[in-house]
Amino acid sequence: MTSIMDELRLEAEQPGEIISFPKQNKPNDVHHVHHVHTLESEQKELEKHIMTVESVIERAKVNAGLYACSEFIEAMKFVREHADEEWVRLRVRIKQRKPSGVLLADIDDATRPDSEGSGERNVAAALIKLVVGCGELFYDECSREAFVTISDKNETLKIGGSLFTDWLSYAYYQDSGHSSASEAAIKQASSALSGLCKFEGGKERVFMRAAKHTQSGAYYLFMADDKNRAIEVTATGWRVLDRYPVKFWKPSSSSALPEPVAGGDVGRLWEFCNIPTDDRLLVLAWMLDSFRVDTPFPVLELNGVQGSAKSSTQAKLRSLIDPSTANLRKAPKNDEDVAVAANNNWMVSYENLSYLPARIQDTFCSIATGGAAGGRALYTNGEESVIEMKRPCVINGIPSLITAQDLTERSIHVELPRIEQYLGEVELQTAYDSALPEIFGGLLDLFVTTLSILPSVKIARPPRMVDFCSLGEAMARGLGENAGVFTALYNENRKESVLRSIESSPVASAVLELACTFVAGATVHDGTYSELLDKLLKYKHDNDGWPKNPKGLANALKRNMPALQQAGVVVIPEQGQKRNNKGKQIVIKTGEHGEHGERHFANSTQKEKNVIELVDDKEPF
Repeated sequence: MTSIMDELRLEAEQPGEIISFPKQNKPNDVHHVHHVHTLESEQKELEKHIMTVESVIERAKVNAGLYACSEFIEAMKFVREHADEEWVRLRVRIKQRKPSGVLLADIDDATRPDSEGSGERNVAAALIKLVVGCGELFYDECSREAFVTISDKNETLKIGGSLFTDWLSYAYYQDSGHSSASEAAIKQASSALSGLCKFEGGKERVFMRAAKHTQSGAYYLFMADDKNRAIEVTATGWRVLDRYPVKFWKPSSSSALPEPVAGGDVGRLWEFCNIPTDDRLLVLAWMLDSFRVDTPFPVLELNGVQGSAKSSTQAKLRSLIDPSTANLRKAPKNDEDVAVAANNNWMVSYENLSYLPARIQDTFCSIATGGAAGGRALYTNGEESVIEMKRPCVINGIPSLITAQDLTERSIHVELPRIEQYLGEVELQTAYDSALPEIFGGLLDLFVTTLSILPSVKIARPPRMVDFCSLGEAMARGLGENAGVFTALYNENRKESVLRSIESSPVASAVLELACTFVAGATVHDGTYSELLDKLLKYKHDNDGWPKNPKGLANALKRNMPALQQAGVVVIPEQGQKRNNKGKQIVIKTGEHGEHGERHFANSTQKEKNVIELVDDKEPF
C-alpha cells in the first residue's frame, strides 16, 4: 500500500514541477477596465454575477449573513476568476460597507476559486511536499519528537524548531521562485509533518552532542560545525567523519567544538583553568565521562571566593564538551527552568549560585542519573508533556551549594584558590582559543587510552558512582598513576562532601556532637523523638532550621541518615520499633567495624566543633 509520504515523494520528484502561489492576471490599462476577451455568453454571465455581488453588498448592511450565502460566494468566485479589475473594485466596496464584525480575510478565503487552491493550505501542502522530497522523516524513540534528516546536508532538524523553520523558509523561497511562506503555513506544515513522522516515519534514537553506537560500541561526538561532522572515538583511536551511523540534532544555541589536533596536549588546559593540582584527575575524569551517554554523570561543583576565576574556568571546561552561545547561565528560578535547559543543551551549566533549594537539588540529582520532567502540553487540554533526560551538570558559587544527601553522593566538589596575579581577559581568551585544538586533541587521545584500559579495571569495593570511578581509574592509569590512586582521591572527595552536608544541617551536627561523647559501639539514645530533642538542645547552635517538634526532628534525621551512617552514627528510626504511650521510639548507636558495614566511630576526642574524625579509610563509602 502506498503511503502518503511515498505519494508526496513521487510528486516532488516529477521533473520541472514547481509549487507556488497561484498567479493572478495582471491588471489591464485603467482606460480599458471592461475590455475583457470573453465570449458574449460569458460576458453576460459575468454581468449577472456582478449584479448579485452588488446587491448583497447593499442588503448586507442590515443582514451580514448574506456574505455567507451560496449565491454571493459563487458569484464572487466567478468574478474573481474572470475579471481581476471587477473583483478588486467589488472587494474595495465590500471593505468600505461591510459590518465591522465581518472579516475581509474570511470573505477572501471563502470566495477563492478552486483553481487558486486554498491559500495557506496550498502553501502548506507545497512545504510538506518539499520536506518529504528533501529528506528522511522519523521520530525519536525516547521523546517521540519529530525529526527530518536533510539528505544533501546530512543535517537532522527537529520539526517545528527554529533551525527547521529557518531552513524551510529559505528552501521554499528558492524552490518557489522567490515566494515566501507565511508563519501560519509553516505551522500547518509542521503539524502535518509531525504526524507523518510518527505514523509513517521510522523510529530512531536521536542524540544531542554525544552518542554511542549500539552495534559497534563506538562513541561519537557531534561537532555541530557548518559541515555537521562528528568525531568517532574507540579504544583504538579517533577520527573526524562527514558521515556516521547515529542521528544528531543541533539546538539553536549550540556552537561548534574545536578542530582537534592529533597528538595534542591536554595538560595545557591547566594554563587557563584554575583547578588545584590535587583535583585535576577528578575534573579530567568528569570531562571524559561527559562524552558517555550510557552511564550516570556526577555533578561538578566549583566553589571559591571572589577572584578565583570560577566562571571563567567553568566556561572553558564547557567549551571542550558542549560549547554554546551561552556557556554560563544565571541561577534557575525553579526546577522547570532546569528541565528546559536540559532539553536544549547537552550540558547544564549555572554560575554564581548563592543557594540551591531542595527541589532544584532533587532535579539535578534526577538529571545526573537519568530522569524525566513532566508538564502540561497545552493549557487547552489535560495531556502531559514528558522530557526524558540525562545530562552532565556543572555549577559554581562562593558557598558550598550541594547539601542534599542523594546529590552529595553524586557530586564532585572542587575548591578553587584565589588568583594572585591576573591576566587581561582578551589576552587570556585569545591564548586559550589558540590552544584549543591542541587541548581538545589531547583530551580525545586520553579518551582513547582510557577506553582501551577500562575493560581491565576492577574495583574490589566500588563506591556508588562505580561507572565514573572505573573510568577515572582507567584514565589515571593511562596517565601513569598507580592503581587505586583515583579511587582513593574520589573517596576522599566524597568524604569531605559528606562532612560539609552534615555541617549544613543543625540536627545532624548536634547528633554528631552528642555521639562524640560515646565510644564506638555504644548506644547514644534509645527512647522517643521527644526525649532525643531534649537531649540535643545542649548542642543547638542556631535556631535557623532547628525542628520545632518531634515530627520535624524525625524528618530531619531521615534526610541525614545516609550521611550520619557514613560518619559512623547508626540511626534506627521508628520503623520496626514499638510505639509506647510517650511516642515513637528511635535508637542511635555509634558504629562498630563489621556491623552492618559501618566504619569505626571516633572516640570522644573532638578536634573541632561539628567535625569528627573518620577512621579505617580503606572502607569505601
